[in-house]
Amino acid sequence: MASFLLFCVSQVPISVIRIDTHPPSLIDGRQTINQLLQTPEHNFFSLVRNSTQTTFDSWCTPPPVHPYVSDFQDREQIRSFIAAHLGEPPSNGDLEPCQYAVLDERSATDQTMILAHSYSAFHMRDPETMTDEECVQWEVECDERADEPDDSWRKWRVRFEDAGPLSTHLCFETDFTPKLYNDDLVAAHTDQTGVFQLTSAWKAYVDANS
Repeated sequence: MASFLLFCVSQVPISVIRIDTHPPSLIDGRQTINQLLQTPEHNFFSLVRNSTQTTFDSWCTPPPVHPYVSDFQDREQIRSFIAAHLGEPPSNGDLEPCQYAVLDERSATDQTMILAHSYSAFHMRDPETMTDEECVQWEVECDERADEPDDSWRKWRVRFEDAGPLSTHLCFETDFTPKLYNDDLVAAHTDQTGVFQLTSAWKAYVDANS
């Protein structure tokens, strides 16, 4: 599994990390980052500290994280940063331009994060939504369009402990992977707080195919 670049969006407690003053929210931000990086067997994140950064931690950023201030504002800035630093061909080892992770204002209070992944809307169509004839034609066209670049992004808010399993489903494609890009399935397994319940989605998939 390739490493995800990990960003903290600015203007929220999780990303403003200073030690010259000690309001609780700032301390909580660094504690939250370290908590994520210390999650057993699930640290596959390379922490991006600011937009002027040109080198990256190899594979996994080791905790504890030293104080820093993130200047990332939004998803568009993150994607522009990734495009600029992880272009073709990849030049940063296991880091790939098709994925990233974000800690935001909620992360310190509910231990959730956002995973984002790019994909081809055509290639990730769900065969179960097609007729047999449509499926055959789609498979033919998939081979013909194999080299087309990704044209869409999907993001999921998940608990820290679900980040690793979700990224595995995204990076190592199986029959379940297209389900993760299905609006209806994601909505059906997203709770009232907006957190995607990967375990229940996987169970529903297994039950439907057993």
